[in-house]
Amino acid sequence: MDIYGLGSRRYNIFKAVYICLNIEGDSVKFRIVPNNREYAQQMIDKWKYDGEYAIYDYANEAEELLEEKSWGSERFAVLDDKNELIGELTVEFFRSVGKDSEDDGYVEIETVRNNPEAAYEMWIGFGLKPELTGKGIGKQFVTECINFAVDFHKYRGQYVRLGVAKFNQRAEKVYKRVGFSIFDSCEAEIDGKKIEILWMRKRLW
Repeated sequence: MDIYGLGSRRYNIFKAVYICLNIEGDSVKFRIVPNNREYAQQMIDKWKYDGEYAIYDYANEAEELLEEKSWGSERFAVLDDKNELIGELTVEFFRSVGKDSEDDGYVEIETVRNNPEAAYEMWIGFGLKPELTGKGIGKQFVTECINFAVDFHKYRGQYVRLGVAKFNQRAEKVYKRVGFSIFDSCEAEIDGKKIEILWMRKRLW
């Protein structure tokens, strides 16, 4: 039974070899797997970020994390070689719409799969366990997550995009080192606070 509705080729990608990260001199291996309730609840209950970074607490997006139909298509967990949760990956697709449009352009994953020739835009998001932030692994982590997402979804678009809070200069620097550049910005309300969001994109071809 195809429990993720992905087909055998897509499921096999989760059996890939571990990817190595170097964390302060120690080699740490990780792999990307479908999210599930256990991983989602762990992020919601235990992943708490300090200071202004608290807007990234996963309790703020509990409903989305617990949406089962997104597991293994839009929401992924990142595990180390001891099967401990160390990160997460989110992949979503959007139609191109006007900046001031009330329609955000979000496209259901089944629509993406059923229309392989359509020019949908891939937007991607990442998260590391709080204890692992600031350890110098961001560039490789982001790069490997992008490679996984592009391969998994057979994405042929020219760009992959993401959004980052303007105050989060640490993440912005990582994204620029990976090859992202700012192409626009917007204002969003997160956890009751108005935050300026930078839109960034990386050219794939």
